[in-house]
Amino acid sequence: MDSRHGTGRRILAGWLMAPVALALLLSGCGGAGGGNVATGPDATATAASAGLGTSAFPTPQEETFQNCPPPGDGGDADLNLLKNRVDVGVWQPTTVVDILALAWPPGIGQKRRSAWSPEETTQIAQNEGRPVVVEGSMLMVRHEGPESPNCHDQSQRDFHMWLATSAGDSRAQSVVVEVAPRARAKHPNWQPDARILSLAGHHVRISGWLMMDQEHPDQVHKTRGTIWEVHPVMKIEVEQNGHWTDLDDGSLRLSPTGALPSRGGVSPNAIAPSGSNHSRRHHRPRHTRGQDNTTP
Repeated sequence: MDSRHGTGRRILAGWLMAPVALALLLSGCGGAGGGNVATGPDATATAASAGLGTSAFPTPQEETFQNCPPPGDGGDADLNLLKNRVDVGVWQPTTVVDILALAWPPGIGQKRRSAWSPEETTQIAQNEGRPVVVEGSMLMVRHEGPESPNCHDQSQRDFHMWLATSAGDSRAQSVVVEVAPRARAKHPNWQPDARILSLAGHHVRISGWLMMDQEHPDQVHKTRGTIWEVHPVMKIEVEQNGHWTDLDDGSLRLSPTGALPSRGGVSPNAIAPSGSNHSRRHHRPRHTRGQDNTTP
């Protein structure tokens, strides 16, 4: 096991120490730390009061994928470990509003997890790793560029999706939910790319792991409502004719890319081209990829 993976294991193991009956999510952190500006959480909001319930969190399961180890090849290895988990959970119902209401310590923004204080780590561990299922309107879907969790492999890239309470909301009122390559590989009917891209404009139900992506505080109230995400996404269901149909069902037919359904009320440019500023935060390290390709 390399040192980065060992560090990640220590942080991941900390989840199991989080109390089942959750304490205060934050104490003494003001609105600058997180939440929606208009409906921002009180700094003393708990997961239970935000509608997220209480439960023990399962230990994340990871695997090497396409010769890429769980910590990836750069960036924050501890964060990459979370993005690359492949296990499924007992999904707990929550809402977009509940997730937007969760606060976070402002000092973690754009800081590696290894530099977080024990208090910051404990506060995030109150909710990170929670198995959730949330429904809403998919405002936008974008296929990202190469990133460090996926060892900068051009053929293995995340899908960023913006989930909101209603189709009339903006991305500033949304929660980012992400489909990672490792999770997608376990769902043959999540192929081809157009099948994921065509989710834009649909009413969907997303199941996955609640995760803090501390790298994007500058985007809050602009292109997202929070830096809490559902990542990775492990299950996708689409509402059609009043019924939920799993995306794993090969009989499910979605509108083709660029022809969004009337329910969504989203313009065709909601399906954005590949690549974004996000990928720059996961820059390729100076060393070559091969040097990090050993299985932990």
